[in-house]
Amino acid sequence: MEQLPVPVITGPTASGKTSVAVEVARRLDGEIISMDSRQAYCGFAIGTAAPSSEELAAARHHGVGFLDPHERYGAGRFARLATGWLSDIGSRGSVPILAGGTGLFLRSLTHPMFEEPALDPERRGRLHGWLDQLERGELRHWAARLDRVLTERRSPLDRQRAARTVELALLTGLPLSRWMASGRPERPPLCTATYALELPAALLRERIRRRAETLIRDGAWPEEVRRLLERGLEGSRAFNALGYADVAALVRGAVPPEETVDRVSAATWHYARRQRTWFRHQLPADAVVLDGSAAPEQLARRIAYEWRESARKAGETGRK
Repeated sequence: MEQLPVPVITGPTASGKTSVAVEVARRLDGEIISMDSRQAYCGFAIGTAAPSSEELAAARHHGVGFLDPHERYGAGRFARLATGWLSDIGSRGSVPILAGGTGLFLRSLTHPMFEEPALDPERRGRLHGWLDQLERGELRHWAARLDRVLTERRSPLDRQRAARTVELALLTGLPLSRWMASGRPERPPLCTATYALELPAALLRERIRRRAETLIRDGAWPEEVRRLLERGLEGSRAFNALGYADVAALVRGAVPPEETVDRVSAATWHYARRQRTWFRHQLPADAVVLDGSAAPEQLARRIAYEWRESARKAGETGRK
């Protein structure tokens, strides 16, 4: 199993990754590892389009709804957790399947990051107490001052990456860009068979709007956000997921439903465009692009067949 490529199903948001992954899991007796940076948070299932109860029942999932909303969940932590999940799944004789649209999570496995240096917990805690109080602009300012190479290459940094940039520079004395360039990799690169779902821009945009309309107008997403607000989670890390602030404004009566749908659709489409750009330049060279408008069963049939063929050929090679 360790010599076989791990099936990867990726693509922009609303491209149908979850449905295809569940169908592949059914065919291969597989278990799914989510490569989504927001579906990991407990209580944030509706707005992040996490797998439904039926999908969770159809295939075992890892990395979904297990994390406290206040915790950090970046590519480094995902890679360490995913390494354990991959090992556990393989030990049970099942096939691990990676599915999701967070490109950096995939890259953290195919291009392992540096081995993280030991950081003093007390100093780290005090530093994050200060960082959490900074406005986004201030945080990016300090990140640029401490690591100009990284900030020029990856501008604009999101809040999590900017905080990580400041943290490494101040607590180790070396900028994050230096660690990324010369640090020792944590683990060997993962061999994958990557399938990217692609749809015409107009169809993807239509899917995004239709999903936003459904989740907002039937009340499921507003009800989820109402519960989160009652728990005081508006300031949590998880709450910066796409659309949650907009739906919170709807729940408070500050914005009407139609405008909320417009805002969420526009922000999600903007994010999907960034994903599409990233996939064009960062996916493995042998990644297979599939028509995401095809039926999930059809796409899964091809992926499962090709994986079985690779397993058969690997077995024949091992017997020679």
